[in-house]
Amino acid sequence: MLLKVSFAISQDEYPSLSNNYTKTQLDQLLQKYQNKKDTLGLAYTYWSYAKSEEKQYGLNYSPLTNLRKSMECFLIMKDSANFYNIRGALGSYFMDRPFIKEYAKEYIKSAVDYFRVKNQPISEIGHLVNLANIDIHENNFKNVKEILDRVEMLNKKVKDEAYEGRLHSSYSDYYYRIAKYDESLKHAEISYRVGKKLQIDWLEALSLYVKSKCYDALNNQEERLATLLESQKIVESNSMLIQLQKEVYYEIQNYYFKQKNFQKAYDFMNKARKTTEEIYFSKMESDVRAFSEYNLLEKQRMVVSKIALEKKLADIELDKLLIRQQMYIVLIILAILLIGVLTYAYFSRQRFNRLDAEKVKKNIQIETLRALINGQEIERLRISQELHDGLGTLLSRIKFQTENINTSKDQIAEMIDDACAEVRIISSNLQPNALTQFGLIRSIDDLILKQNSTSPNIIFQHFGKEFEISPESSLMIFRIIQELMTNALKHAEASEILIQIVYQEERTLTITVEDDGKGFDDNKVQPENNGWNNIRSRVNYLHGIITLHSEPTAGTSVTISIPFV
Repeated sequence: MLLKVSFAISQDEYPSLSNNYTKTQLDQLLQKYQNKKDTLGLAYTYWSYAKSEEKQYGLNYSPLTNLRKSMECFLIMKDSANFYNIRGALGSYFMDRPFIKEYAKEYIKSAVDYFRVKNQPISEIGHLVNLANIDIHENNFKNVKEILDRVEMLNKKVKDEAYEGRLHSSYSDYYYRIAKYDESLKHAEISYRVGKKLQIDWLEALSLYVKSKCYDALNNQEERLATLLESQKIVESNSMLIQLQKEVYYEIQNYYFKQKNFQKAYDFMNKARKTTEEIYFSKMESDVRAFSEYNLLEKQRMVVSKIALEKKLADIELDKLLIRQQMYIVLIILAILLIGVLTYAYFSRQRFNRLDAEKVKKNIQIETLRALINGQEIERLRISQELHDGLGTLLSRIKFQTENINTSKDQIAEMIDDACAEVRIISSNLQPNALTQFGLIRSIDDLILKQNSTSPNIIFQHFGKEFEISPESSLMIFRIIQELMTNALKHAEASEILIQIVYQEERTLTITVEDDGKGFDDNKVQPENNGWNNIRSRVNYLHGIITLHSEPTAGTSVTISIPFV
């Protein structure tokens, strides 16, 4: 055996639970793994230590402390399977101690839940039987049948004869407590035979004890005593069964008391009392009580750890909130800066658009003024030509005739009358008298009458109630109509010209000049041709809108809308 241990140590293998180690060997292994700080090695060594103590069969031996240390090491290493196996085993030691039974159920149930989730029936089944036994001992029969049925189902897969014996032992105890004694005896007999066959002392002794309880209930005192005495032999030969030994002594005492054999009843009462004292002062019970205190401390540590964890999580959450708050502040600052930039860009664009619009407006005004000036220059040129060709020629003839002695006064007077008429015509062209005296409509009538032509036929129409227009605007409208009529007379070769003026209620004046002449392509018309530059400049100056539509062989239509708001 020493050679085996030495070989295990040299190969850095952990101790096997199936091997038998001496206390010296186990102490050496503990020292080795403590020096190496090998937590997993310590876990397996403590577990082997506990197994060794279980086999010592003495009241001064207890595996609980080493099982607890092994469980803690497996927990540190996050070895869940071994952790829950030991946790369930610890629970089985607490089942018969009322003051720590709550821990027993908690430990065993946690093991059952873990191995059920992991689908490990061979590990689940043993803990499941113990869970059923706790409910049976507490007379809590609600879930017992369901648990035992699951044990039976799992054991059909596992096919373990020892588990089969434990299952029938639990069934026998269950049926005894619900007063089905015949059923209880049947299962107790099966578990007894399994225990005897596999040499499982506790299963054999417990089966006999339950049978004695059933015989007592059935008032078969002879069989009761026989089973109790047989159970007594087994428990007295195995010190690990001291708890069951105490119960057997009490049952034998009760039997002799009923038989009125008070001496034997007294003897077994003393045996039960001594056994109780031995149990109370044993290392096992001492460890159980210490374990109760350990669990209280463990729960306190868990509460402290939970509070510390919650505080840590709260600190982390607070840090996240601070980081999030800082991010929000940065985003808000960036958003404000972005809004500021966009606002500045918007107003800059608006200012640029205003300046651009003003520039365009000024350019239009400049073009309009330039066109008006050009129109005035053209008008001056026309007047100068009229003065030169008309009035100048007449005055030259008058001078020539006055120097001729043969010219009569009547001829000279006639020539002077012609000169005066020419002056009146030129004056009328500069500022029509009808416009200043009678208004726009009469002045256009007068303009049409002065054409003295029957072809083309000029039709003038006006609609709506006249409203007041400034003399300057009236003169520009007159010149626009005069220019449009002149263009139609010179270029359209029309048979009819229509001139319309419409006074609208919203103080808008609409002018239409149409002819049925040869027309032209309005997409190719040049602004400087046919006086269009003068017309457009005057319309722009009056803030009007001009619409031109002309097609070859289909005539020309010009519509002008001028607001006077």
